[in-house]
Amino acid sequence: MMLSVKPLFEEHPGRTYKPDELTQGEFVDSLDHQKALLIRREDNPLSVEEFADLLVGFNFEGYPYVGGAAPRTIIPVSAGKDIIFTANESPPQEPIPFHHELAQTPNPPEYIFFYCDTPPEEGGETPIIDSTLVYRFAKENHPEFIEKLFKVGARYIRTLPPEDDPLSPIGRSYKNTWHVQTPQELEAKLSKIDGCSWEWKDDGSVRITSEPVPAIRLVKEHYQNQVFQYTFANSVVAAFLGWQDSRNNRLEALRFGDMEKMPEAVLESIANFMHNHRVLHKWQKGDIMALNNRLVMHSRNPFTGPRRVFASIWGSPRINDSIYQAGKIPSKYYKPLVPEDPLVFGFWKVPKDITTDACYNAIKAGYRRLDCACDYGNEKEVGEGIARALKDGLCTREELFITSKLWNTYHKREHVPMALDRTLGDLQLEYLDEYLIHFPITMEFVPFDAKYPPEWHNLQGKMVVVDHDIMETWGAMEELVKLGKCKEIGVCNFSTQLLRHLLSNCTIRPTVLQVELHPENSQKRLVRFAREQGMRVTGFSVFGATSYVELGGATQDESLLNNETIVNIAKSKEKTPAQILIRWACQRGTNPLNKSSKAERMVENREVFDFYLTRTEMELIDGLNKNRRYNDPGDFCEGAFGTFCPIYE
Repeated sequence: MMLSVKPLFEEHPGRTYKPDELTQGEFVDSLDHQKALLIRREDNPLSVEEFADLLVGFNFEGYPYVGGAAPRTIIPVSAGKDIIFTANESPPQEPIPFHHELAQTPNPPEYIFFYCDTPPEEGGETPIIDSTLVYRFAKENHPEFIEKLFKVGARYIRTLPPEDDPLSPIGRSYKNTWHVQTPQELEAKLSKIDGCSWEWKDDGSVRITSEPVPAIRLVKEHYQNQVFQYTFANSVVAAFLGWQDSRNNRLEALRFGDMEKMPEAVLESIANFMHNHRVLHKWQKGDIMALNNRLVMHSRNPFTGPRRVFASIWGSPRINDSIYQAGKIPSKYYKPLVPEDPLVFGFWKVPKDITTDACYNAIKAGYRRLDCACDYGNEKEVGEGIARALKDGLCTREELFITSKLWNTYHKREHVPMALDRTLGDLQLEYLDEYLIHFPITMEFVPFDAKYPPEWHNLQGKMVVVDHDIMETWGAMEELVKLGKCKEIGVCNFSTQLLRHLLSNCTIRPTVLQVELHPENSQKRLVRFAREQGMRVTGFSVFGATSYVELGGATQDESLLNNETIVNIAKSKEKTPAQILIRWACQRGTNPLNKSSKAERMVENREVFDFYLTRTEMELIDGLNKNRRYNDPGDFCEGAFGTFCPIYE
């Protein structure tokens, strides 16, 4: 008996699984990438007991239902206590507005599941909407509103009765909401929440004003998936439209964190957008709807008939480190992404005369990862830009992640520390966050005082490759870590074979691999291998041919910025082709390098966290791969320097 699992936000056939094949890792990845799934057994509808067994099998952290407004009834199942309960029991004629489950609380659940036991005769759908889509609409149409939510958050005001009120859509009592029995117990709990206040009413109900709660969230890296999407993560529309009963006036249910009232016209505008862009699912018996609660809002339409839909909420996955996960960094090597931003600003081919301003403006635009190299010939100017940014208070040194690279002429043990000292001096830094071997090519040493940077040829204008054990170079790099001159070390332009050799002989493992990555050269196997060996992957030339046109290595027609597939997806998203390519790189778990000399373009290229690419769109872009390299020494060295120097087969 196979389970069909389909995405709800796109027309995609999905996949079928045997029940034991739908693992935690597979399921979490699917919900991070596709946000909302429909699970159905076509031949024989799932029972509520099977629903519960499936959820328990995912091994998520339990999540107590505390703080919700709706009345609930526990549905007993053998898989566990208090894990299945009725969906909102408000009267069937009452619509339930869009909301993230328990978004009015500081730490909402990660996942919510719905199970259909009895479909309604008519209506009763559970509409859903992509929260990032709502955020983008609000940001573009009501920027001041979003900016204020960012700064001060939202407060929720609701009067709760002492006992459940089945006639109200928000009639859950304070006793059940807060799991208390007396007013004294409630006050003891509320008094521990900084910024929360309450007022008792004559009828025994209590009016609670919440503390300021974040209303816009950036969902970052999750289970090693680079989600990186802003969400309209709140219940303001739900409160504005639905918090109405004999005790509550919906127009008084909301405040900004500073207690200023929220503008009704803006809330109406956002509510209308949500209604017009919702996705409806008509229930069938045994259906399961699985939602990533951080990325998706849900609601309920009015209905006629008996409609029995159950719900279950859960926290984070309990990770079993002993289970192999394809493409994941093993937990013994994994480190959180710091800074928590995958975007990298690079300085290759940035002219010296504008590099200082470009560096300063990149930091001002929000970039915290800066990619430099001796060979780029502009590290001194980068250092001046960093120093100016630090002086002006744009950030601290600790908030920056600065990478540089060891050039080919400095691979001998005695030259490695000299090369880093020169880089640190030019960058005006005491340490690097990351130091990489630029190429697996060792060339004849060129004295620092004779020519710097030495580029690809010696003082006689010849490229001279010399025999050398790269492990000697790596050993010298390891010494730099021990001396505190760089925090991490890694490699660029290494193949799988070279990585295996390095990993088999090193004392300090490489933490990063930087290679050419774009849709025409996606290198899926290399990326997967590097990650499974504990390395993050940075991709340069994310726009493909674009950077190589002026070098004669490509034509403008080859640029991915002009590719029909990329352009069409960009039009559908109302984004630029560059933003589509950067987003593609992020979603596949790599850190994309990009650069620009224009401050406005720097900002534009960072605006990739307010949309996402669907599974279908990712597959279309992945299909462009043809193993086309533009930065290949096996090609350009022979033509430019008369030396045949392949590093790829």
